[in-house]
Amino acid sequence: MAATVIVDALWGDSGKGKVAAWYAGKLDASYVVRAGTGTNAGHSLYLSENELVKTRQLPLSFIHKKAQVRVGSGVVVDPKIFHEELATYHLEKRAKVDFRCAVIEPKFIEMEQHNAHLKETVGSTASGTGQTRAAFILRTALQAQDWPDLAKYTADVAQELNEACSRGEEVIIEGSQGTFLSLALSPDYPFVTSDNVTTAASIDDVGLDWRHLKRVVMVVKALPSRVGAGPMPNEMTETEVHQLGIEEYGTVTGRLRRKGHLDFDLLKYAAMLNGPTEIALTFADHFDPEIIGSPNLTPKVKALIKKVEAACGAPVRLVETGKLYSNLIEIK
Repeated sequence: MAATVIVDALWGDSGKGKVAAWYAGKLDASYVVRAGTGTNAGHSLYLSENELVKTRQLPLSFIHKKAQVRVGSGVVVDPKIFHEELATYHLEKRAKVDFRCAVIEPKFIEMEQHNAHLKETVGSTASGTGQTRAAFILRTALQAQDWPDLAKYTADVAQELNEACSRGEEVIIEGSQGTFLSLALSPDYPFVTSDNVTTAASIDDVGLDWRHLKRVVMVVKALPSRVGAGPMPNEMTETEVHQLGIEEYGTVTGRLRRKGHLDFDLLKYAAMLNGPTEIALTFADHFDPEIIGSPNLTPKVKALIKKVEAACGAPVRLVETGKLYSNLIEIK
């Protein structure tokens, strides 16, 4: 067993990519792989105040330079975004997609951009992800192996990962979005994404034998956020968000994220669905500004950790204290 899944407890935007990158470095991962739906969700982290790294297609954990970078067969691929990220981060020799990935064609993006239900009711990013997945289900989508400028970047990712795990190597599976955006598990339909985004969905996306799964890190955002429409318990007003100075904007859409306070019943349900072995508590600096950049936990954050652990039935092992990649505290 040598695989780790990074999964979001609630509605996404919790810093999964940053957490995945940290685990990739800590565990010296051989492979980092993107699970999830497609390019409709972005991951980002600040290596320094002036150096922002962000991706929509590839796993952000590529910053661990020893790792091979992969996209699982359950993730749809936008060739344009894939090649942009290869070029931006010089990953031509490290990154591949599964040959079975469905391809986001320009026509699918255009269809979503003109779909009033998706844009106005659901609040979709209109990335073409859902339309591509629909075409894939109907067996009309093209696969990466069929797309000329993707074909040379393809591999049997499922085989690679399972063989790596059998050799005892570490694999990091970086999920997307959040548990309560899952198509068939969220109570918030139709305000959901185009597939499930749980632990089980992640290992399915990359074709991993479940017996290789060693660790499930569920990422809990201290003050949850949500982009687009749909219910959100304990939601703050925009005025409150601005007064607290905790504004966030979507990586893909640029929209102001709605923010609120944790609902511990929802958190308990998320833990039931995902089976976390440990928790990463992120955005603790938004919950308690006193912790910003500190190497030590504050009493307020310690109290929150106890509540999170009680709801999730798993220990908090990592706490984020600021926006920089270095602002992570490991709890042993």
